[in-house]
Amino acid sequence: MPSPISSARPGAGISARWRCRKWTGALCPSADRLLPAWGRRNRVKTAPRRPTSASTWIDIMSLWGRLLGSKRSDSFAEGVALFDDGRFAEAADRLRSAALGRSNSPSGSLASSYFRKALLAEGRRLMRQDKAKDALQYLEEAVRLWDLYPDLHCLHGAALADAGRLDEALQEARFALRLNPDYVEARLLHATVLVQMDRPLEAADQLNAMLESGRRGDHWLLQEYARDKSYTAETLPNNLMEKLVASLSGKSEKEELSAAVSLCREGQWAEGKAVFAALVRRRPRYPDYRTRLAAAHFQLGELESALEQVDAALALNESYRTAVDLKGLILADSGRLNEARSWLNDARRQPASPSRSGAHEELFGAYLRSVLALLAGDLEEVRRRLSPWPDLVRNFARAELLLAAAEDLRGQQATCERRLADLADEWPGEEIYFFVLACHHLENGRFREADGILRRWPKEHRGSEQHRFLEEFLRVSEGRGHDKPQRLAESTESDLGPEAWTFLEARAAYQEGRDEEAWRLCLRLCDQGLATEKLLRLQTAAMAGVPPEVLGEARQWQPTGVLPDSCLTPLFHLDVRRGHCAEAREMAVHHLRLHPENLKARWLLVEFWLSPVRGWLA
Repeated sequence: MPSPISSARPGAGISARWRCRKWTGALCPSADRLLPAWGRRNRVKTAPRRPTSASTWIDIMSLWGRLLGSKRSDSFAEGVALFDDGRFAEAADRLRSAALGRSNSPSGSLASSYFRKALLAEGRRLMRQDKAKDALQYLEEAVRLWDLYPDLHCLHGAALADAGRLDEALQEARFALRLNPDYVEARLLHATVLVQMDRPLEAADQLNAMLESGRRGDHWLLQEYARDKSYTAETLPNNLMEKLVASLSGKSEKEELSAAVSLCREGQWAEGKAVFAALVRRRPRYPDYRTRLAAAHFQLGELESALEQVDAALALNESYRTAVDLKGLILADSGRLNEARSWLNDARRQPASPSRSGAHEELFGAYLRSVLALLAGDLEEVRRRLSPWPDLVRNFARAELLLAAAEDLRGQQATCERRLADLADEWPGEEIYFFVLACHHLENGRFREADGILRRWPKEHRGSEQHRFLEEFLRVSEGRGHDKPQRLAESTESDLGPEAWTFLEARAAYQEGRDEEAWRLCLRLCDQGLATEKLLRLQTAAMAGVPPEVLGEARQWQPTGVLPDSCLTPLFHLDVRRGHCAEAREMAVHHLRLHPENLKARWLLVEFWLSPVRGWLA
């Protein structure tokens, strides 16, 4: 998927308090704590420039790796670092194993995407140095692995032509045009090869066809070759090969575009946005440029501008998949869930069945539609959209987690547990998969299994807020006491708010016979408007053990009516379907403030699913 980002204004029916806060977890003071570091939305402003060194990229590759496949390994992180340092041949060598795996074939993972880009970038670099024969080894590997990408065939054909292998170059030009009849550079390649083969009449026909294709898309090559009359055998330009190599090897706007994407990938979204905006001014009829500009606006939180640009891109090409999915992401990220789902599920915008062409774009679209289906309660649609994709555990781990969530909400605990266990096994360094697996065991009373997961916790994350909380939760659940004050003193971050720790303390006090303390701790949470079924059950049991004379006036206390925990999921889905998306989300946030271990509530937070996929956008 190119470089989309999201933005949109909240829709009608969303409260005034909602309007002044984006869909970021800021609806209530501690909502942002409900998303641990691996699940929070990235509130990007203008990030300081970061060096593209290997050490920097190894730190951030964790997010991309766990989202989109490519096993989190040194080869992947180092390969991306080498790519961004412009060492493309070395990058390709490092990325090859991460991209192909044991199957020796590419998947829809981010590693595969980077591997393909590294092969192309090295091929282009060598072509710029007039080393077409050296470039062929990289381009031939790319074409062999991704044989349905017209740009690969076109670039390969240009290298073949530059190396004097004209018959093969002609075949590549024709194949690229079969895949995309309006591909301007492929027409230019076709014309160039025919000129070199001394077939000027056919070359003129191809050049005229190229100009017609260019007019439909306002292509920049029109400026070079536009003329009032059609080309004939006698009027053919003599610089076709020069312009072909310049166009395909990066001496044109593609180089500018690549530089802008690199800026965004380094966190410099404002600078990248400025380049995209300049490209849009130069080529206002290029939907790709407008989509990338929309992405930059979205990442910077400029929602209205993002939606304006993506709508402009869709006006130019209503079936442009990247723009279609970006608009859906914008709407969903803004809390307009029903509008986003309706937009994406429109029959005219449905992607074709999975193929090797644009596989990661198709997978992203399937994931985005599945997230919206889960939030609306259509759990079967999640299975239907994602199950056909192979090896999601490796290729797109977050999509595998989405399938597990749908099974959990359907009560299919055994299959859900298997998926969660597979994710933890595949990604032994990623805290999120250990967190959800441990929570799953705790929710189902499998304390020994939960203890085993806590002992296997990724070494670099042991002692994190999430790890400490679940350790204490397990201790209390097993009646082994509670040492929260000592552990909190070691805390360095606030992924979990004080409310969850207070409730845990109340549970421990009740277990130890300190009924009044437990009751008063529960009362404190109720006074904050955080009553839940579990809280009131504990508070009522604690009060029953407190002598009336100790309570004084409080002995008249009666429990407040609350929604049963079992109704949380169906009521959330009902609210979403009725268009009350802000209220539905606030209900889930409310529950997670006391019960962060409750996966069923966590699955219902849209930012839990959408915040991480921003890693795709760069």
